[in-house]
Amino acid sequence: MIPLLLCGGFKAYDIIFLCPTFFSLVHLNHMMEIYSHHNYSLLKASMVVGLQLDYTAVFGSFSSFLFVRTGNLVAPLIAHAFCNYMGLPVLLIPRKGLVSVAFVAGMLSFAWLLLPLTRPDL
Repeated sequence: MIPLLLCGGFKAYDIIFLCPTFFSLVHLNHMMEIYSHHNYSLLKASMVVGLQLDYTAVFGSFSSFLFVRTGNLVAPLIAHAFCNYMGLPVLLIPRKGLVSVAFVAGMLSFAWLLLPLTRPDL
């Protein structure tokens, strides 16, 4: 979808946020599956799928950014494989300490290295 939108004259910034929205909406089919097969209430199924849609949209923005910035399909494919392997991030840990420090260090490193490591000439 991204190359078609780029050829259609859309700005890269718009594409990075437009494509993930469509991509996340494709996952709405999971709502009926969770509701009917797992016997969740409609509210709980909506909450589960809502979290999945939000996470998919955020990750889709990152993947779109990688593709637009590098011009290469390998970068988002590797990121997607790694994301699927790792699963959803655990945000609440009973014992904080070292895990919290590692989380903050990882976020700062990600922000600091994002542009240098996604240079198109790499």
